[in-house]
Amino acid sequence: MTLYRQLLATMLLLFGLLFLASYWVQFNSTRSYLAQQQETTVINTATSLGLALTPYLETGDKVGAESVIKAVFDGGYYRQIRLDLLASNNFIELNNTTNINGVPSWFVGMKLFPDVSHESVLTSGWLQLGKLRVVGHPGQAYYELWAGMSELASWFLVGFLVTALLLMRALHYLLRPLEQIRKQAVEIELHHFGHSIPLPRTFELRQVVQAINTLSSKLAGQFKEQAEEAEKLRERAYLDAVSGLGNRAYFVSQVNAWIAESGQGGLLLIAVDLLDDIYREEGFSARDNMVKSIATILKELIQVKTDSAIARISATEYAVLYPTTEKNELLTLADKINERIMDLVVNPIDEGHPLSVIGVVIRECNEDLPTLLTKADNALGRARNERRGAIVVSGDDSTNVMGRMAWRDLVQEAIRDQLLRFKAQPACRFGDGAIIHEELFTFIHKNEQDFFASQFMPAIEQFKMGCDFDQAVLTMACDILARHTDLHLAINLMPNSIVSEDFIKWIDGLLDKKVSLKERLVFEIPESVIMKHQSEVSLFVKILKDKGFSWGVDYYGRHFHSLGYLELLQPSYVKVDHGYTSQILEEGADTAFLAAVCRTARNAGATTIATRVESDAQVQALAKLHIDGYQGFVRAAHPLS
Repeated sequence: MTLYRQLLATMLLLFGLLFLASYWVQFNSTRSYLAQQQETTVINTATSLGLALTPYLETGDKVGAESVIKAVFDGGYYRQIRLDLLASNNFIELNNTTNINGVPSWFVGMKLFPDVSHESVLTSGWLQLGKLRVVGHPGQAYYELWAGMSELASWFLVGFLVTALLLMRALHYLLRPLEQIRKQAVEIELHHFGHSIPLPRTFELRQVVQAINTLSSKLAGQFKEQAEEAEKLRERAYLDAVSGLGNRAYFVSQVNAWIAESGQGGLLLIAVDLLDDIYREEGFSARDNMVKSIATILKELIQVKTDSAIARISATEYAVLYPTTEKNELLTLADKINERIMDLVVNPIDEGHPLSVIGVVIRECNEDLPTLLTKADNALGRARNERRGAIVVSGDDSTNVMGRMAWRDLVQEAIRDQLLRFKAQPACRFGDGAIIHEELFTFIHKNEQDFFASQFMPAIEQFKMGCDFDQAVLTMACDILARHTDLHLAINLMPNSIVSEDFIKWIDGLLDKKVSLKERLVFEIPESVIMKHQSEVSLFVKILKDKGFSWGVDYYGRHFHSLGYLELLQPSYVKVDHGYTSQILEEGADTAFLAAVCRTARNAGATTIATRVESDAQVQALAKLHIDGYQGFVRAAHPLS
């Protein structure tokens, strides 16, 4: 029970007891007064009636005596008046058996008033004429007691209710600072810092609030410092200081992660030999300015593509990872890069000679990173030798490869005819191996052939079918959860869906209908979407939290200067980008950065999960860092139906 309820109950109990005590005192006082009044009335009646009857008894006028008795009996409220005539051994008796009107029978049955009677002997000198007995009727006393105490009880009840309402308002006002302290303590427990509580007027609570605000402020500062420390470690390990792009280590990690996902697309090696000429003629400052300008161009042209990566791998060379299924798209991109770099030089010496050359390689089925880099380097060498802006190297063009329109048609057919199939891969905690949730992986099954996400996702992005695809996946996933009541699913959402107003309205309605799944359905948002569309993501996250659903960040730590959103958006968990976790077993691997970004997430209240974990050795190495769980091929995915 809350302190508010305890105080309210205690004070109402005390007030109730006070009201009851006051009522009981008043009740007894009124009852005693009415009983005494009744007794006095009976005695006075008996005395006055005796005096009035004596003359009639002296003359033996029984009729006159009876008339006097009736007059008195009718004018008062008596149970019985009896006159025994001693001379004639006769008697006159009148009785009142009328029930008491307006008073409950149970109240009369309490016998609050005893029978009051008075007897007197009527004499004339030494001669006894008669014996008079007057018995009072308690009806009037009961009636007056019932009416008075009923009215008093009503006023006491109204007073109690008014007191209760005033107490509730007063306690709400007085305990408001304490409730704010409680909420702030919960926020601190959840690693949400920085919010200050207004100082109350109560001296004791004021000191407590000041201490809580100071603690929250210090914890917020520590979180910010840890986030900045993690950023610095990442910059030191993966950032090129001049261009602001990733370095070779960063590019290698991203390409390895892309290959692990069976990604399709190409690598571009961009050589800008002009940078050496600028350095020799104008110095390093002019060269660095050109390096930054080229980096800006690459960001503008390439970062619109989800899961792309850009890096400066040497003094004059850049590398780009560009997921796509179209060879012409890569060639067009290379031409745009060369044109934009050409525009940076106002008066080139040899206008016919390209200022930059690009080697492009399209990944075939099972090519690894060394093979791709070797082919890209060969293409770059050909571009230099042939004085051509770009050379593209790809596999055998005669291979039966689906075009982008065919992929689009396949996805549309899969959505329409429910050809989507699912597997679930568990994310487990270190130590006991308990399942945190299971991530949903989608593929298309048609004509006894499976088509995986890495194959058709580029078409979904290119033709902006993410909303339709996610709606189909979520609808089928809800049906699966309804059939498997012990299943907890995490579902990745497409970038186009999260920024679509129509999709947000649709999922708002879906979540209203599926509130029962709020403990078993979580959503994952790629970090790249948070970086580019933070306002839209904030709206989407608010809808999820209002409905009671949880969400997490996928590819956490991939983007530079990105950790500040944790405190703002407060995800339930983060999945660390596997470009970092995949290198955990390599000799000389820099685990300081990985530990720092994971510690930052944990301090923000998020569970940290390593992805693409493929061996027990990786599990053991990752368990030593600030990571809560792992997910990957070490725990195989299983089909869902």
